[in-house]
Amino acid sequence: MSMTPPRANMAIAIDGGGTKGLLVAQALLSLEQAFGGKPLIESPNLKILTGTSTGAVISACVAIGMRMADLVALYKVFSTKVFPPLVPAWLPAPIKRTAIAMIGLLHPSLFSSAPLVKLMRETIQKYTGNPDLTLGQLNTRLRVDQALVFTTVDLENRRTHFLKSYGQTDADWKLWEAVLASSAAPVDLPVLKRGDAFYADGGAGSYGNPAYVAAREAVDWFKFPPSEVSVFSFGTGWVTRTGFEKSNGRPDRWRLLSWALNIPYILIGDNARTQSLDVIDDYIQPYPTGQGMDFRRFQVGLEQDIDPFAPTDQTNAQLISLGDEIGQRILNDQHALSQPPNPKFDPEGLQPLLARYRQSMEIGKPEMNAQASGAQSTAAGNLEKVTV
Repeated sequence: MSMTPPRANMAIAIDGGGTKGLLVAQALLSLEQAFGGKPLIESPNLKILTGTSTGAVISACVAIGMRMADLVALYKVFSTKVFPPLVPAWLPAPIKRTAIAMIGLLHPSLFSSAPLVKLMRETIQKYTGNPDLTLGQLNTRLRVDQALVFTTVDLENRRTHFLKSYGQTDADWKLWEAVLASSAAPVDLPVLKRGDAFYADGGAGSYGNPAYVAAREAVDWFKFPPSEVSVFSFGTGWVTRTGFEKSNGRPDRWRLLSWALNIPYILIGDNARTQSLDVIDDYIQPYPTGQGMDFRRFQVGLEQDIDPFAPTDQTNAQLISLGDEIGQRILNDQHALSQPPNPKFDPEGLQPLLARYRQSMEIGKPEMNAQASGAQSTAAGNLEKVTV
């Protein structure tokens, strides 16, 4: 098998996931090679980059022209310097999470953002000559048909803020500052204070998976027809049902601390799936076959989660291996919407959810359909009386 070439207007959307971004960086190495080995940003098809949290780190690095092999190397440094060990690695996962939660009760954040800022500024300096490159300045480096979009949460206004390379109101944001705003995972990294506003990780809102952001950017803002758009969406690992229970225990036995620790994972997972389903619902379903968007969601199932903020040589090696697996799937067109359906390529269960949705829409409730039909007839009759 070989990869079906992306359409004329390609978007890359990358989920959050801390050091699990190494998985995506390794996977993108295969995509880069498929495009001829040049930096991805030079591909004439690549128009839009969107990222949340670690996805913002990757998207920023792609936007400034970094090669993926260098990004993989950066992540190995990133993982050890930004997230040093907090507790012994040999502790069982539930005990480890509880211990870290107790540490978090005593501090605004578990880690300092200084190492991340240093790494990003050094990287931006290396590729652009200016460590404090702004989004406005980045926009002049990109082609006129390209855009970089990050998600971050404006905490006090309780809304997602979309930082765009071409946005006039965002032009003075430093690139590293925008990455930090999108990456400030609650508890793990401190919130970013900018002016009188406070910003946190985009995954704290509804866009831990920014695929829908990429799709809307392409169609609603850049005005590309859906039939000419490909969205390559990358997850950073999906814990299976059995794996989730094994790691977190049975939900009917959770106590207060367990609920506090697990609720964020439930919300993040639900939002991630919803964003993919929204892409399908808005940009594929309403169109005739072949005229909708080309949406390729790449995700890998995990029987045991990989702690995104406690990297080790062993987990890094595991992420590299998973990245190679996703890279091969990219080249073989094996993704969530592949036909015939394959649960291995769709661990989030997008196709079963779509099948249930379609079935519910077809069946509906007979009494409601009858009422709706009657209401339409009455309305039509009233309209005739008015217009006569």
